[in-house]
Formats: sequence, structure tokens, C-alpha cells
Amino acid sequence: MAILNGRRVSTRRELADKHDLSLTYLEKLYRERETNGHPEPVPDAAGRELAWYDADWRRWYKDLTGTAGLESRAELQERTGLGRSTLELFYRERETNGHPEPEKTVGNTMYWNSKAWDRWYKGYQAAQEWRTEIDRSGNAEDEITLSQAARVLKMEPTSITKYPTRKPKHWPDPIREEKTDSGRVKRYYRRGDIWQYGELRERSGGGRPAGTAGTTRRYPYDGDERLEKARKALKANPNMPVATLAGELAREHGGAAGTWSHIVSSARQNPED
Repeated sequence: MAILNGRRVSTRRELADKHDLSLTYLEKLYRERETNGHPEPVPDAAGRELAWYDADWRRWYKDLTGTAGLESRAELQERTGLGRSTLELFYRERETNGHPEPEKTVGNTMYWNSKAWDRWYKGYQAAQEWRTEIDRSGNAEDEITLSQAARVLKMEPTSITKYPTRKPKHWPDPIREEKTDSGRVKRYYRRGDIWQYGELRERSGGGRPAGTAGTTRRYPYDGDERLEKARKALKANPNMPVATLAGELAREHGGAAGTWSHIVSSARQNPED
């Protein structure tokens, strides 16, 4: 992406990557510009590839597809700083985490209401707070070593020395490696990827409902009164998807749908005491 006249300029290939679109589709839109109003390329953009002012093209495309006010996965990634693999995982696990369904799908590209997605993610983060404590200082694009990653995760460096070779679930790949003079491999990770791992990693014992600190739980949310509410709701609606049921419980009893998704999952796995 380049800057021209103080504005961001994107080539067709960059637009394809950014908006989850194929080059063939974009070429077709450009060929039909006399009927669809496609913007003309920036006349003095450097290089051989055609390029467009990013904001103008995006505004035109959203008007064309009726997706104004909605965001694609690529746009969510750009705005939130979350990795694409994380966003894809959120959507794959929507039955249990309450992730919203897309408001609209154009071709192969899904679009979400940004406010609804932000509300869901805020609830999801709140539901995950029991799982981890993360140092969120610094920039997501920083390159950090394995020992620095341990400090970000509030862990002892020695406790994650095996992670590169014995990868736990969601552990990211390094963004680069270099050999030291002694022949040891030094790995560098993107700080944002370590933050994402901290959000996604799992610890045993399930959630941490109020009033149960210091007690022994037989399964997640054992002893939490919300678990019984979820059990009753499951009996009344045995075929309802977890995400839908979690949303209903959140509206009826308050709290985040993401939290209720975890409670409903525990209730389904443990229907009775």
C-alpha cells in the first residue's frame, strides 16, 4: 500500500487481499465500470499496476454491494488487530462461543454488523478473563523473543521453553528465526500473536463463577446458579443451537452471550449433578 497526495492508494491485488475478493471478480467490476460506476484509477500512481484511492474504492464497493456499516473478516482484522486465523477460529466455534452470524454474504465474503460484533467480542473477552492475565503493553507488531513472550503471558520463561517443539493448542509459529554464534535457534514472535494465544489458551477447571473461589469443582460452573438455568433451558429446547440458546439466556438473565455459551456447553455435558 502506498501513500499519494496524503491518501492511501491500493492496487487491485491489495484490494483483493484486503476485501477477501478474487482478482477475476475485481477485473470484471473494472471492465463494467461504465455501468456500475467503478472509480477510475489514480492517474499519477507510480508503477505499472493500476491503483485506486483506498477510501474512494471502499465507499463505492460498499454502496454497490449494500454493505455500508458492515465489515468483512479482513476489515475486522484491520480494525481490531486480531489475526485472520483467530477470526476464522471464532467463527468455526460459533456454536459454543456465541459468535454472531454474518448480516450479509456477497459471493464468498461474509459481512458482520460492526457494533453487534464488538458487543459479542467484549462479552467474549469478559468470559475469558478467568483464563489468563496478559501484559498488553507494547505494539501488536513488535517482534519478541520466547522469554519475552513468557513475560507477556505472566509465565516463567522455563515453563514455555518446549512450546516451539511441543506446540500447545493455538501456539503461534515464529515470524522469523535466526541462528546464534553458538548454533542455537533464536525465535521471534509477533506480540499480537502472543496476545491472541493468551486469549485462546485453555486451562483446566472451566469458568470461575462468583462465590466459588477456593472450592473444588467437578466440572466448569459447578455450583453456579446459572448452570441450573441453562439445564432447564436445554430441557425445554433440546434442539436449539448453543449460540441461540446462549443469546436467549443472556437476554433473560443478563450477562454476556459468550459467557452463557460456556455455561450451556457445561450444562449439556453435565445434565445432572
